[in-house]
Amino acid sequence: MSQSVARNTAFITFASIAQKVISFVYFTLIARNIGAENTGKYIFALSFTTIFVVFVDLGLNQVLIREGAKNKENLQKYLSSVLFIKLFLGIFTYITAVVTINLMGYPIETRQLVYLSAVTMLFDSLHLSIYGVLRAYGNLKYEAWGIVMTQALTLIMGTIFLYLKFPLIFLILAFTIPSFINVCYATIILFIKYHISLRLKWDKVVMKFFLKITIPFALAAIFARVYSYIDSILLSKLMGDKEVGWYSIPYKITYAFQFIPSALVAVLYPKFSEYFVQDKNKSVYILERGIKYLLIIVFPIVFGISILAKDIVLSLYTSEYLNSILPLKILLVGLIFSFISFPLGAFLNACNKQVSQTVIVFFIMLINIISNLILIPRLGVVGAAISALIGNFCLVLFSLFIIPKIAKISHSFIFKSLIQILLATLVMSVVVWYTNLHFHYLIAVIVGGVVYILALFIFRVITKTQLKEVYLLINKKSSSA
Repeated sequence: MSQSVARNTAFITFASIAQKVISFVYFTLIARNIGAENTGKYIFALSFTTIFVVFVDLGLNQVLIREGAKNKENLQKYLSSVLFIKLFLGIFTYITAVVTINLMGYPIETRQLVYLSAVTMLFDSLHLSIYGVLRAYGNLKYEAWGIVMTQALTLIMGTIFLYLKFPLIFLILAFTIPSFINVCYATIILFIKYHISLRLKWDKVVMKFFLKITIPFALAAIFARVYSYIDSILLSKLMGDKEVGWYSIPYKITYAFQFIPSALVAVLYPKFSEYFVQDKNKSVYILERGIKYLLIIVFPIVFGISILAKDIVLSLYTSEYLNSILPLKILLVGLIFSFISFPLGAFLNACNKQVSQTVIVFFIMLINIISNLILIPRLGVVGAAISALIGNFCLVLFSLFIIPKIAKISHSFIFKSLIQILLATLVMSVVVWYTNLHFHYLIAVIVGGVVYILALFIFRVITKTQLKEVYLLINKKSSSA
């Protein structure tokens, strides 16, 4: 069983990394070729529909996976019921999105982008439910291939459309067609492997059971989705498409690193749950180490990219995106708190504080909306970046307010680790800055990485014992699973 878990983890991790890399390359090509204003329209359409699509799922997919894993013999019935309700939710959500974008007074080109993007999101929601059944069976290999295949097709088609200078809507079509193909692929795999088909059927007992469970999942998903994408929507409405284009650069760069804390939490979460029942002190011990490991990773990213921000933006995105540099530096600071929020949120959920976690996300959403409404009219893109930083900081602050009520955290350990990591990072930063003055910034990245690793051992941030500890943590996780 441990080998199966290891294979699944490897498949989905590889797929996630590949998806991030391909997506980043594709976005860079778009930003370079169509300019800030058209990039803003493109990002707005995706952000707008991404907020709405959460109402198609409402947490049903998570419940499908969880309950299906417990009762595999009922998976056909569960999937049929989920697809039945998703059909009506999808129609309602699509109509709502279309009506809303028209009421907001956007030009016809932007509205057309939203219309097609919303179709793409419906396909995405459908194949996520299909892959949810495969996850319930413990089979993530086909989902991993589907992720990479879809992203690769998007890159190929989008590049062709850019080269041929097709209208902007074709860049959305480069998402729609691969997403539809992914639905067909997942449907065929599901039927061949497990003889489950896409049948729609209303089952009163199943739907009553599912809807009762899904409420906290739905609320958390809605709050998180609005919090993540409302800045681009408000920036578009209050400032304009070009500002959204400028903001999309720092957002995409920082978002590209989110898979790191997500992957670590996938390892830590089972340990949080196990030790919460057996020994709370062990659970806190794991949390403290998790925070430390993430700080070790995020600090060089933040300091290094901040130093090289101008070179990176100019080389990858041209001088049209000079206004993206300061927002990038601000969002990088927020990335520190974003990283930390992952293990904190996982810890709260593992300790049966999911309601508290949902309430926290709700208030963060409100804070983010209010700060954006105040700061964007005054500071533009910089205001949106500051709002994101405030939101991430408050997310960590509120979580740290609740966690001591569950168990006591060693503040001395966190503080000592923070000082050691800062010292190593400062040494690296000086080397990166000096190297960048005389060589290409990519050389500065390589030299800085080597120096940082050496500094971690010099300042005893990392020891051989701790490396062994990390290995045992991951190994035990696989064995217990």
